[in-house]
Amino acid sequence: MLRWLSFPPVVSLMLLLPVMLLRNPSSAVKIPVVLWGVAISAYLCVCMISVFFISQRGDNSHNVPIGCLAQGLLLSVVPLHAGSPLLSLVGILVFLAGLFLAFTSATSGVPVQAARARDASPDVSRENLIDGLVSKLELPICITDASGLILNPSAKFCEAIGGSPDDLIGGPITEILPIDDETATFSSGKWWISQVKDGGYFYFSLLPTPNCAPQKQEAQVPQQRGISVLDKDTGLYVEEYRQFRGPQEIERSQRYKRPLSGILAALQLTPSAEVDISDEQKKMVFIAFATKVAQSLRNTDCGFLLPNGNIQLLLPETLGANAKTVMGRIITLPQDAFDEGIRAALSPKVNAGMIFYNGASKMEYSLFSAALEESLQKNSGGKD
Repeated sequence: MLRWLSFPPVVSLMLLLPVMLLRNPSSAVKIPVVLWGVAISAYLCVCMISVFFISQRGDNSHNVPIGCLAQGLLLSVVPLHAGSPLLSLVGILVFLAGLFLAFTSATSGVPVQAARARDASPDVSRENLIDGLVSKLELPICITDASGLILNPSAKFCEAIGGSPDDLIGGPITEILPIDDETATFSSGKWWISQVKDGGYFYFSLLPTPNCAPQKQEAQVPQQRGISVLDKDTGLYVEEYRQFRGPQEIERSQRYKRPLSGILAALQLTPSAEVDISDEQKKMVFIAFATKVAQSLRNTDCGFLLPNGNIQLLLPETLGANAKTVMGRIITLPQDAFDEGIRAALSPKVNAGMIFYNGASKMEYSLFSAALEESLQKNSGGKD
């Protein structure tokens, strides 16, 4: 309520008191009706402008020029009618001062208080504040631009989907979330998807469903088949299980529109001329390599030993960039799996191919495997 004390009629009531005390009927000037109308209209207009700025509860720098204009109009006319020409002259000076202050305020650009606030915190912006909050909040939140490219994923968001900020930033959100669905399932569990648009940004958040718990990968095969799931020497899944599990992973990727990456690796040995190595020894070298591959996989990944000696990997919930990192580690595994003598004698080399499937289109596992074979041949120069 105190801000209304600067309302022009409130101040005018106090100014009319000295006008009445100094009135002199003998010196009174008859004011034409037209001049009264103009003065009253101008006074009311200034009062309406004052109401607008007072009701904003913002910057008060406009109160002084508006008050000078209003009181200047009042003192310019009323004292003449009351016979106080000296007060009328004061009113004219006050009105001119109000015009000058109004002109200065209108042409000065940013108000003084706003300029001080800007100078005090030059780096504070809405985007900076939001980025700071996202980094501090322990919530799975991801911010994208209007085209859906990821700008800022929170640590909890990366943890929920099983990714890292470096791999996510700059990529499309559609490769991460099935934004047309209400829920998404990751290795961390099943989550509800919340999507909000604000200005030129989209804010995606993940809310845990009642059964949000890590999803265990099913490692089951039809009991009537009576087959062994794992190869006893390498720890990789056997071919029979691949024929069962591979289509399952493709179907899951399609159902939830989740990413699935595949890698096909082939170990190539090139013995030197002075080395005589038997097939059994080559097999032992391969087993050492394949065992290292099996040990490097996550619990959710699948590694299969193919009949031709190649190794196929299925990496659920894995983007193409992450799969390339895994493939790079597989290619350099001989450096860790073999000692210097074996490397010098056999020159072990790993050729690898990779494909990425986002789950948005139809896919058959046979086509998926064929694409892996083609990628391997392309990367190895067309050699099997």
